[in-house]
Amino acid sequence: MIVGDSITHESAGDYTWRYRLAEHLARTAPGRVDFVGDRADVWDNVADKGGSTDYADPRFDREHHALWGDSLRNEVPAIEAAVRATPADVVLVLLGANDLTYWTLPADTVVLMKQFIDNVRRVNPRMTFVLGHVLPRADFRDNSLNLPQAGVFNSLVDEQAAAWSTPASKVVVARTEIGFDPLRDAWDGSHPTPHGELLIARGFADALASLGLGAPFGPVPDNVPWPGTGRPPTVAQAAPGDTRVTLTWPATPGATQYVVERRVVSWNEQAFIRVPASVSGYSWTSDPLLPGVTVAYRVVPMKGRMAGQPGPSVDYTVSALP
Repeated sequence: MIVGDSITHESAGDYTWRYRLAEHLARTAPGRVDFVGDRADVWDNVADKGGSTDYADPRFDREHHALWGDSLRNEVPAIEAAVRATPADVVLVLLGANDLTYWTLPADTVVLMKQFIDNVRRVNPRMTFVLGHVLPRADFRDNSLNLPQAGVFNSLVDEQAAAWSTPASKVVVARTEIGFDPLRDAWDGSHPTPHGELLIARGFADALASLGLGAPFGPVPDNVPWPGTGRPPTVAQAAPGDTRVTLTWPATPGATQYVVERRVVSWNEQAFIRVPASVSGYSWTSDPLLPGVTVAYRVVPMKGRMAGQPGPSVDYTVSALP
Protein backbone atom coordinates (compact mmCIF):
# COMPACT_ATOMS: atom_id res chain seq x y z
CA MET A 1 0.00 0.00 0.00
CA ILE A 2 1.39 3.37 -1.05
CA VAL A 3 0.33 6.18 1.32
CA GLY A 4 0.98 9.81 0.49
CA ASP A 5 -0.15 13.31 -0.33
CA SER A 6 -0.26 15.16 -3.65
CA ILE A 7 3.32 14.17 -4.50
CA THR A 8 2.12 10.56 -4.58
CA HIS A 9 -1.43 11.14 -5.79
CA GLU A 10 -0.08 13.33 -8.64
CA SER A 11 -2.28 14.95 -11.24
CA ALA A 12 -3.74 14.75 -14.74
CA GLY A 13 -1.22 14.14 -17.50
CA ASP A 14 1.38 12.60 -15.16
CA TYR A 15 2.86 9.12 -15.26
CA THR A 16 3.28 9.30 -11.42
CA TRP A 17 6.19 7.86 -9.46
CA ARG A 18 3.87 4.97 -8.61
CA TYR A 19 3.92 4.08 -12.31
CA ARG A 20 7.73 4.27 -12.39
CA LEU A 21 7.99 1.98 -9.36
CA ALA A 22 5.41 -0.46 -10.72
CA GLU A 23 7.32 -0.70 -14.02
CA HIS A 24 10.58 -1.34 -12.17
CA LEU A 25 9.09 -4.03 -9.92
CA ALA A 26 7.39 -5.72 -12.87
CA ARG A 27 10.85 -6.15 -14.41
CA THR A 28 12.84 -7.05 -11.30
CA ALA A 29 10.24 -8.81 -9.10
CA PRO A 30 7.71 -10.21 -11.60
CA GLY A 31 4.57 -11.60 -10.01
CA ARG A 32 5.61 -10.66 -6.47
CA VAL A 33 3.90 -7.29 -6.05
CA ASP A 34 0.27 -6.19 -5.98
CA PHE A 35 -0.45 -2.52 -5.21
CA VAL A 36 -3.53 -2.08 -2.98
CA GLY A 37 -5.58 0.87 -1.78
CA ASP A 38 -8.92 2.60 -1.90
CA ARG A 39 -8.17 4.90 -4.86
CA ALA A 40 -6.97 4.49 -8.43
CA ASP A 41 -7.21 8.08 -9.68
CA VAL A 42 -5.06 11.14 -10.15
CA TRP A 43 -6.03 14.66 -9.13
CA ASP A 44 -7.56 16.99 -11.73
CA ASN A 45 -5.26 19.94 -11.06
CA VAL A 46 -7.20 22.22 -13.42
CA ALA A 47 -10.66 21.60 -11.91
CA ASP A 48 -9.08 21.10 -8.44
CA LYS A 49 -10.84 17.84 -7.64
CA GLY A 50 -10.10 14.14 -7.48
CA GLY A 51 -11.38 11.34 -9.67
CA SER A 52 -9.40 11.94 -12.86
CA THR A 53 -8.29 8.93 -14.92
CA ASP A 54 -6.05 11.02 -17.19
CA TYR A 55 -2.79 9.19 -16.52
CA ALA A 56 -0.07 9.58 -19.14
CA ASP A 57 -0.15 5.77 -19.27
CA PRO A 58 -2.93 4.03 -17.28
CA ARG A 59 -1.60 0.53 -18.00
CA PHE A 60 -0.23 -0.32 -14.56
CA ASP A 61 -1.45 -1.33 -11.11
CA ARG A 62 -2.98 2.00 -10.10
CA GLU A 63 -4.42 1.25 -6.64
CA HIS A 64 -3.08 3.50 -3.88
CA HIS A 65 -3.98 5.31 -0.67
CA ALA A 66 -2.83 8.86 -1.44
CA LEU A 67 -4.77 12.11 -1.54
CA TRP A 68 -3.98 15.66 -2.58
CA GLY A 69 -3.42 17.70 0.59
CA ASP A 70 -3.08 14.67 2.87
CA SER A 71 -0.85 14.65 5.95
CA LEU A 72 0.30 12.52 8.85
CA ARG A 73 -2.03 14.63 10.98
CA ASN A 74 -4.98 13.34 8.93
CA GLU A 75 -3.77 9.77 8.44
CA VAL A 76 -2.89 8.89 12.05
CA PRO A 77 -6.57 8.48 13.01
CA ALA A 78 -7.60 7.09 9.59
CA ILE A 79 -4.91 4.60 8.59
CA GLU A 80 -6.12 1.75 10.81
CA ALA A 81 -9.45 1.59 8.96
CA ALA A 82 -7.70 1.88 5.58
CA VAL A 83 -5.44 -1.09 6.29
CA ARG A 84 -8.37 -3.14 7.57
CA ALA A 85 -10.28 -2.40 4.36
CA THR A 86 -7.36 -3.20 2.03
CA PRO A 87 -4.87 -5.48 3.82
CA ALA A 88 -1.22 -5.14 2.90
CA ASP A 89 2.16 -6.65 3.82
CA VAL A 90 4.24 -3.55 3.07
CA VAL A 91 3.37 0.14 3.51
CA LEU A 92 5.28 2.79 1.57
CA VAL A 93 4.85 6.20 3.21
CA LEU A 94 5.61 9.62 1.70
CA LEU A 95 3.99 12.02 4.16
CA GLY A 96 5.01 14.91 6.37
CA ALA A 97 5.54 17.79 3.95
CA ASN A 98 2.12 19.33 4.60
CA ASP A 99 2.45 18.81 8.35
CA LEU A 100 5.77 20.66 8.33
CA THR A 101 4.39 23.42 6.10
CA TYR A 102 1.19 24.17 7.99
CA TRP A 103 0.98 22.56 11.43
CA THR A 104 3.89 20.91 13.24
CA LEU A 105 7.60 21.24 13.91
CA PRO A 106 9.94 18.41 12.82
CA ALA A 107 10.08 16.76 16.26
CA ASP A 108 6.28 16.73 16.54
CA THR A 109 5.95 15.40 13.00
CA VAL A 110 8.26 12.49 13.86
CA VAL A 111 5.94 11.69 16.78
CA LEU A 112 3.05 11.56 14.29
CA MET A 113 5.02 9.15 12.08
CA LYS A 114 5.55 6.79 15.02
CA GLN A 115 1.84 7.01 15.90
CA PHE A 116 1.03 6.17 12.27
CA ILE A 117 3.21 3.05 12.49
CA ASP A 118 1.68 2.01 15.82
CA ASN A 119 -1.85 2.35 14.44
CA VAL A 120 -1.03 0.22 11.40
CA ARG A 121 0.41 -2.44 13.68
CA ARG A 122 -2.91 -2.67 15.51
CA VAL A 123 -4.18 -4.30 12.32
CA ASN A 124 -1.04 -6.08 11.15
CA PRO A 125 1.78 -6.43 13.70
CA ARG A 126 3.94 -7.99 10.95
CA MET A 127 3.75 -5.01 8.59
CA THR A 128 6.92 -3.81 6.86
CA PHE A 129 7.31 -0.03 6.59
CA VAL A 130 9.32 1.98 4.04
CA LEU A 131 9.41 5.66 5.04
CA GLY A 132 10.24 8.11 2.27
CA HIS A 133 12.19 11.27 3.01
CA VAL A 134 10.28 14.53 2.65
CA LEU A 135 11.33 16.38 -0.52
CA PRO A 136 12.56 19.97 -0.67
CA ARG A 137 10.18 22.60 -2.04
CA ALA A 138 10.78 25.86 -3.88
CA ASP A 139 8.85 29.08 -4.37
CA PHE A 140 8.91 29.84 -8.10
CA ARG A 141 8.24 33.52 -7.48
CA ASP A 142 11.80 34.04 -6.22
CA ASN A 143 13.32 30.53 -6.63
CA SER A 144 13.87 30.24 -2.87
CA LEU A 145 13.71 26.93 -1.03
CA ASN A 146 10.74 27.14 1.31
CA LEU A 147 10.66 23.90 3.32
CA PRO A 148 13.85 24.05 5.41
CA GLN A 149 12.23 21.82 8.04
CA ALA A 150 12.38 18.84 5.66
CA GLY A 151 16.06 18.17 6.29
CA VAL A 152 15.63 18.29 10.06
CA PHE A 153 12.64 15.93 9.90
CA ASN A 154 14.48 13.49 7.62
CA SER A 155 17.47 13.40 9.98
CA LEU A 156 15.22 12.67 12.95
CA VAL A 157 13.52 9.83 11.06
CA ASP A 158 16.95 8.41 10.14
CA GLU A 159 18.02 8.50 13.79
CA GLN A 160 14.88 6.82 15.14
CA ALA A 161 13.63 4.45 12.41
CA ALA A 162 15.83 1.52 13.39
CA ALA A 163 14.51 1.66 16.95
CA TRP A 164 10.96 1.50 15.63
CA SER A 165 11.59 -1.92 14.08
CA THR A 166 10.43 -5.05 15.88
CA PRO A 167 11.46 -8.66 15.21
CA ALA A 168 8.26 -9.07 13.20
CA SER A 169 7.86 -5.60 11.70
CA LYS A 170 10.81 -3.88 10.05
CA VAL A 171 11.08 -0.13 9.41
CA VAL A 172 13.48 1.17 6.74
CA VAL A 173 14.05 4.58 5.17
CA ALA A 174 13.86 5.47 1.45
CA ARG A 175 16.22 8.25 0.32
CA THR A 176 13.69 9.77 -2.05
CA GLU A 177 15.25 13.23 -1.88
CA ILE A 178 18.66 12.31 -3.31
CA GLY A 179 19.31 14.44 -6.40
CA PHE A 180 15.88 16.09 -6.22
CA ASP A 181 16.07 19.78 -7.17
CA PRO A 182 12.62 21.40 -6.88
CA LEU A 183 13.57 24.07 -9.42
CA ARG A 184 14.26 21.35 -11.99
CA ASP A 185 12.33 18.30 -10.80
CA ALA A 186 9.00 19.88 -9.77
CA TRP A 187 6.74 21.62 -12.26
CA ASP A 188 5.45 24.05 -9.62
CA GLY A 189 8.15 23.78 -6.98
CA SER A 190 6.46 20.86 -5.20
CA HIS A 191 4.99 18.27 -7.57
CA PRO A 192 7.37 16.09 -9.57
CA THR A 193 8.20 16.30 -13.24
CA PRO A 194 8.89 13.01 -15.06
CA HIS A 195 12.53 13.25 -13.95
CA GLY A 196 11.43 13.89 -10.38
CA GLU A 197 9.12 10.88 -10.51
CA LEU A 198 12.07 8.66 -11.42
CA LEU A 199 14.13 10.00 -8.52
CA ILE A 200 11.34 9.26 -6.02
CA ALA A 201 10.76 5.79 -7.46
CA ARG A 202 14.50 5.12 -7.27
CA GLY A 203 14.51 5.89 -3.55
CA PHE A 204 11.70 3.45 -2.81
CA ALA A 205 13.02 0.79 -5.20
CA ASP A 206 16.46 0.84 -3.55
CA ALA A 207 14.88 0.56 -0.10
CA LEU A 208 12.73 -2.37 -1.23
CA ALA A 209 15.79 -4.03 -2.77
CA SER A 210 17.48 -3.86 0.64
CA LEU A 211 14.53 -5.90 1.92
CA GLY A 212 14.97 -8.50 -0.81
CA LEU A 213 12.19 -7.26 -3.09
CA GLY A 214 13.34 -6.38 -6.59
CA ALA A 215 16.68 -4.93 -7.65
CA PRO A 216 18.25 -1.51 -7.14
CA PHE A 217 16.80 1.05 -9.53
CA GLY A 218 19.98 1.97 -11.36
CA PRO A 219 20.81 5.25 -13.11
CA VAL A 220 18.11 7.83 -13.83
CA PRO A 221 18.20 9.38 -17.34
CA ASP A 222 18.27 13.14 -17.79
CA ASN A 223 15.90 15.25 -19.88
CA VAL A 224 12.81 13.06 -19.50
CA PRO A 225 10.03 14.99 -21.30
CA TRP A 226 6.54 15.66 -20.03
CA PRO A 227 4.25 13.68 -22.39
CA GLY A 228 1.55 16.36 -22.65
CA THR A 229 0.88 17.22 -26.30
CA GLY A 230 -1.08 20.13 -27.71
CA ARG A 231 -4.33 19.47 -29.57
CA PRO A 232 -4.83 20.80 -33.11
CA PRO A 233 -6.47 24.23 -32.98
CA THR A 234 -9.52 25.40 -34.89
CA VAL A 235 -8.73 28.66 -36.69
CA ALA A 236 -11.35 31.14 -37.88
CA GLN A 237 -11.43 34.78 -38.88
CA ALA A 238 -12.35 36.85 -35.85
CA ALA A 239 -15.23 38.60 -37.68
CA PRO A 240 -16.29 39.39 -41.24
CA GLY A 241 -13.97 42.00 -42.68
CA ASP A 242 -11.54 41.57 -39.78
CA THR A 243 -7.95 40.49 -40.51
CA ARG A 244 -7.44 38.94 -37.09
CA VAL A 245 -7.91 35.22 -36.50
CA THR A 246 -9.08 33.36 -33.39
CA LEU A 247 -7.71 29.97 -32.36
CA THR A 248 -9.63 27.58 -30.11
CA TRP A 249 -8.42 24.18 -28.92
CA PRO A 250 -9.37 21.30 -26.60
CA ALA A 251 -7.71 21.00 -23.19
CA THR A 252 -4.59 18.91 -22.71
CA PRO A 253 -4.94 16.93 -19.43
CA GLY A 254 -3.00 18.64 -16.67
CA ALA A 255 -2.01 21.72 -18.66
CA THR A 256 -2.31 24.94 -16.66
CA GLN A 257 -1.64 27.28 -19.59
CA TYR A 258 -0.85 27.26 -23.30
CA VAL A 259 1.54 28.94 -25.71
CA VAL A 260 0.68 29.71 -29.34
CA GLU A 261 3.35 29.38 -32.03
CA ARG A 262 3.08 30.56 -35.64
CA ARG A 263 4.94 30.26 -38.94
CA VAL A 264 4.18 32.45 -41.97
CA VAL A 265 3.94 29.91 -44.78
CA SER A 266 3.61 32.58 -47.48
CA TRP A 267 7.03 33.96 -46.54
CA ASN A 268 8.67 30.51 -46.50
CA GLU A 269 9.47 30.75 -42.79
CA GLN A 270 10.92 27.44 -41.64
CA ALA A 271 10.71 27.82 -37.85
CA PHE A 272 7.74 28.43 -35.62
CA ILE A 273 7.90 31.61 -33.56
CA ARG A 274 6.36 31.70 -30.09
CA VAL A 275 3.77 34.41 -29.56
CA PRO A 276 4.54 36.49 -26.45
CA ALA A 277 2.52 35.75 -23.30
CA SER A 278 0.86 32.48 -22.42
CA VAL A 279 -2.88 31.79 -22.42
CA SER A 280 -4.71 30.38 -19.40
CA GLY A 281 -7.87 29.45 -21.33
CA TYR A 282 -8.54 27.66 -24.60
CA SER A 283 -8.67 30.49 -27.16
CA TRP A 284 -6.44 33.23 -28.51
CA THR A 285 -6.93 36.06 -31.03
CA SER A 286 -4.11 37.40 -33.16
CA ASP A 287 -3.17 40.95 -34.01
CA PRO A 288 -4.30 42.12 -37.48
CA LEU A 289 -2.70 40.08 -40.28
CA LEU A 290 -2.04 40.85 -43.93
CA PRO A 291 -4.96 39.79 -46.15
CA GLY A 292 -4.19 36.79 -48.32
CA VAL A 293 -1.24 35.63 -46.21
CA THR A 294 -1.18 31.96 -45.09
CA VAL A 295 -0.07 31.34 -41.50
CA ALA A 296 0.46 27.99 -39.73
CA TYR A 297 -0.50 27.83 -36.07
CA ARG A 298 0.13 25.25 -33.35
CA VAL A 299 -0.42 25.08 -29.59
CA VAL A 300 2.08 24.03 -26.90
CA PRO A 301 0.66 22.98 -23.51
CA MET A 302 2.42 24.04 -20.32
CA LYS A 303 2.11 22.54 -16.84
CA GLY A 304 3.56 25.17 -14.56
CA ARG A 305 7.02 25.76 -15.95
CA MET A 306 7.07 22.39 -17.73
CA ALA A 307 6.55 22.53 -21.50
CA GLY A 308 4.83 19.74 -23.40
CA GLN A 309 5.07 18.80 -27.04
CA PRO A 310 3.63 21.07 -29.78
CA GLY A 311 0.42 19.80 -31.29
CA PRO A 312 -0.22 19.43 -35.02
CA SER A 313 -0.16 22.69 -36.95
CA VAL A 314 -3.09 24.10 -38.90
CA ASP A 315 -2.73 26.45 -41.91
CA TYR A 316 -5.04 29.42 -42.34
CA THR A 317 -5.23 32.05 -45.09
CA VAL A 318 -6.63 35.39 -44.07
CA SER A 319 -9.48 36.50 -46.32
CA ALA A 320 -8.95 39.59 -48.40
CA LEU A 321 -10.63 42.79 -47.28
CA PRO A 322 -13.91 43.61 -49.10
